[in-house]
Amino acid sequence: MAEPQAHQELVIVGGGPVGAALAIALADGVRAITVVEAQASPPGGDTRATALSESSVRLLGALGVWPELAGDAVPIHTVEVSQQGHYGRTRLRAEDQGVRALGQVVAYDGLARGLAERARGAPGVEWLAPATVAGLDQDADGVRLRIDGPDGPTERRTRLAVAADGTRSPLRERIGIGVREYDYGQTALLLPLETGGDPNTGYERFTSDGPMALLPAGGRRRTLIWTLPPERAEATAALAPERLAECVATRLGRSFGPIVPQGPPAAWPLHRVEAERGHDGRVALLGNAARTLHPVGAQGFNLALRDVCGLAAALEHARDPGDDETLAAWSRARQADRWQTRLFTDVLARGFVRGGYGLGALRAGALLGLDSCSIARDGLASQTMGLLGGLPRVGSWHLERRP
Repeated sequence: MAEPQAHQELVIVGGGPVGAALAIALADGVRAITVVEAQASPPGGDTRATALSESSVRLLGALGVWPELAGDAVPIHTVEVSQQGHYGRTRLRAEDQGVRALGQVVAYDGLARGLAERARGAPGVEWLAPATVAGLDQDADGVRLRIDGPDGPTERRTRLAVAADGTRSPLRERIGIGVREYDYGQTALLLPLETGGDPNTGYERFTSDGPMALLPAGGRRRTLIWTLPPERAEATAALAPERLAECVATRLGRSFGPIVPQGPPAAWPLHRVEAERGHDGRVALLGNAARTLHPVGAQGFNLALRDVCGLAAALEHARDPGDDETLAAWSRARQADRWQTRLFTDVLARGFVRGGYGLGALRAGALLGLDSCSIARDGLASQTMGLLGGLPRVGSWHLERRP
């Protein structure tokens, strides 16, 4: 076994978009950062589209990453929210909010690859891949991690370890943090397709089965995220392309013109998973290791990125990055945003699914009223853009609510 390397400022377990973003945010040539990533390189072939809120675009810009992603991004100028079978709807427009776009859609593959490449080349960052944590001990002064790395077993000692290793985080389980889990009783189908409609409008459609999101992907290309009861999702995923297109058209409406699937749908069950606490001793949780949200409203990664930058700001001048005072202050500063975002997601995921005609009409009326009330509409737009509570400072950038 290699000799332990002491005095690492930070060890990040998980080199996905969240862990890589934290490494970039903290890399300044002085801090010693180790990233422990299970994959030798970012996995390819992930067909997911990621909707980045305006807040995330600003934060990625402050991290110096956005220029590399912008060329392949599709801006969302308008978001239209409606309910199947009712006329009530609301539209959020970028021009009404004083921004160029409400958000941007990027390929998950490109996002993960761009962040990982920038992190691997950042000063002070050691990237161990493929590598996993085989053991962990912590005391009042630090954390010792035993790592199975690309060159064999090794150790790192650090004052702060961050678990950014996914919903079923092995590191979170290793330190004994439990989770609260809620089963939405839904499965998400992800379907690439081509159809009409405005190429820079995102559509959120609520149906009796569950919400549907239609994200622009450039030209006539779209990405559909459709939530269904598990048995319906399985049957729907097995349909022939023509029949699948008909089912989508029935629920989205006929205004889009012909719908042409561009591949078979991918499926995954939907749960909200939330850690019982955000840190334990000198180990902090980020991203899906801390909370996994329903995909409706595309809030998960955007909230995680705000958590990343909030942690980076909290650590910038901390004498001891892993002491309880520093981590507790970070958690308090992020509490309101996390609560608001979880509530917003849950209301969208659950509030538009159940209920008979009367409730459906009431919800449609609420959407119609929202469209006519600029104050309420602006509040919804701010939440959607991730700007409701302002943004943390990133390095020398202080990001205000308005550009």
